[in-house]
Amino acid sequence: MSGIQGPGDDGYDAEGYDESQRAEILEVTGDGPDDGALLTDLNPDLGGSEDDDDDLDELSMADDEIGEEDDDADEDEDDLDEDDIQDDFDDEDLDEDDLDEELDDPDDVALRP
Repeated sequence: MSGIQGPGDDGYDAEGYDESQRAEILEVTGDGPDDGALLTDLNPDLGGSEDDDDDLDELSMADDEIGEEDDDADEDEDDLDEDDIQDDFDDEDLDEDDLDEELDDPDDVALRP
């Protein structure tokens, strides 16, 4: 199956497979083993219908546009504490005692469930 058509070639090989379209031919059997029926008129699955793509077209963004942080979003207190500790860690200003108090998760609790 080279896929190259020559003069007088209709695109089908000797076994009936469509080489020019590279079509997948499915064999379907009924209740048991038999010769089956070949289904060749299947529409290819392109991952969705054309109507689904219309929603994507409504999204308009420029190449240099980036998202913004929502200042009104509610943040969890634990997340804010972890952010503060991460900032201290990045500044190399981290104290182990303060770390246990701020995280409210000392080693004893973590190691002895």
